[in-house]
Amino acid sequence: MNVEAIKLDIVQAIVNSTDAGLLTELQQFLKSREADWFDQLLPSQQEDVLEGIAEADRGETIPHKDVVKRFGKWGMK
Repeated sequence: MNVEAIKLDIVQAIVNSTDAGLLTELQQFLKSREADWFDQLLPSQQEDVLEGIAEADRGETIPHKDVVKRFGKWGMK
């Protein structure tokens, strides 16, 4: 059976189903298969994100108004 035929069989089974539990399980399964954006990053990028989160958790942030003031001279407002 080719992929298109399998898809059609699955769609027909879903459309004809009255089993709410089955449909909920299918929905949860499909959501669990979705790729997380973090997992799509390179390892070095993941490290940078985690480092940024750790800095924010430690309160090592700069208020938005200070960033705008600092970078406003380059046309960023």
